[in-house]
Amino acid sequence: MRILFTILLLVSLSMKSHAQEVDNTSKFIFVGYPERIQTLDSLINASNFFALNKVDYQEAFQKAINAGAQSDSLIQKLATRFFNDLAYGNRIPKLQYEGTKFNLNTYDVPALVNSYTTQNTLATLPTYFLSNSIEVATILDSLHYYQDSAHLNKDKVALLVKAANEFRWLSAIKRNNRIILVNIPNAQLNAYDSNKLVMSMRVVVGKSWSQTTTLSSLVKRIVLNPYWHVPGSIIKNEMIPKFKNDQTYFSKHNYTVIDGTGKAVDLSTVDASGYSTSNFPFSIRQGTGANNSLGLLKIEFDSPSAIYLHDSPQKSLFKNASRFNSHGCVRLEKPVDVGKWLLQDDTKEIDKFDFKNPGKYSKPQYVKVNIPTQVIIWYTLVDFDSEGVLKFYKNIYNKK
Repeated sequence: MRILFTILLLVSLSMKSHAQEVDNTSKFIFVGYPERIQTLDSLINASNFFALNKVDYQEAFQKAINAGAQSDSLIQKLATRFFNDLAYGNRIPKLQYEGTKFNLNTYDVPALVNSYTTQNTLATLPTYFLSNSIEVATILDSLHYYQDSAHLNKDKVALLVKAANEFRWLSAIKRNNRIILVNIPNAQLNAYDSNKLVMSMRVVVGKSWSQTTTLSSLVKRIVLNPYWHVPGSIIKNEMIPKFKNDQTYFSKHNYTVIDGTGKAVDLSTVDASGYSTSNFPFSIRQGTGANNSLGLLKIEFDSPSAIYLHDSPQKSLFKNASRFNSHGCVRLEKPVDVGKWLLQDDTKEIDKFDFKNPGKYSKPQYVKVNIPTQVIIWYTLVDFDSEGVLKFYKNIYNKK
C-alpha cells in the first residue's frame, strides 16, 4: 500500500493551512472551505489509483461548484457517491441468479463524509475503507504496479480494476454475514463468519461445456445420504445411449427409472430399442450410498439450474491442479466440515450419522440449517490462493 499512502499524503499536503472564516451557525461543510473542496478535487483526480474513473465524478463536481446556494448540498452528494464507490465498489458482481439481495449498509457513508470533512481529514477516509479489507489493499498495490509505465499491462489493469470493486462489495457484505464463497476460476471455497475466514478447501466445478452457475442464495438444509435426481440433460446426452447398448445399465449403477406417476419401472418390461433421446418418458434417480454421485452429503439452496454443494465419491479429483470436472454442481473436498459449520448450533444429526457405514441407511435424512448462511458462487479471474497470494487465473469459461 506504499504507493497509495503516498497519494493520500500528497492530497493531505495540498490542503491550505487554515479555513476561511464562515458564520458559526452555517451548516455548510464545503462552501467557505476551499481547502476541503481542493482535497475532494484531488481525490477525484486520483481516482485511477483507487480503481475508479474520475470521469464518473468530474462533471457533477463542476456543476456542484457552480450551483450557487445549492453548492454545498450538491458537493456533499457528489462526495458521498465517490466514497460510496470506495466503500462498496462502483460495480457489483454479475450473478446469473440473485437469490439474495444484500443490503449495502455496512457503512454510514454520509455520516463518515461529514465527520472526516469537518475534521479536515477527508484525505484519510480512503485509508479507513482500505483498513477493512486486506484483499482490496493488495489488489490496489498490484494495480499501481501494472499502471506504472515501466510495467504497464492494460489487460491486467482492467482485471484488477474490476476485481478491486467487486472485492469491495464482498468485503462489505462479509462483515455482517456468514458466507460460503466459491470462486469458479480457482476452484476454491472459503467460508467466512463476520469477515473472519473459518474454512478453506478445494472444490470441483463445472466443465467448460457444463458450467457452474454464478449465484447468491440462502442455505436451506443439509441432506445426509441423498438421492441423486439426474438432470434431464445428462439422461438425454449420456445415459440413454448407454441404456440402448446395455439394458442392465441402470440397475448396474443403482439407478431407479421412474414413470410419470412416481412409480418405479420394471426395466425387464422395457424395450430399450423403442426409445431415443427425444422420446424417453421417464425420470432417473440414483439410490443412496457411498457410490452415489452426490456422495453422502448435499447442501441445498434455491437454484434454478439445480446447482448444489455436495460430497463426491471421486476423492482423487481434489488432488488435481485443474478441477473442472463436474456437470455444474460444486463438489466439496471436506463436505462434513462444511456441514458441521452450518449446523454448529445443533450438530447431533450429523455427529451420529455413520459416514463409514452408510449402507445401514436406506433413505435420505434432512436437516434444516437454522443459522442464516449465504452461498455466493462467483467468477473472478483475480483471487488469492490458499497462502493469500494474489494470482491471475485462467478464464476457463471465456467470460467477458
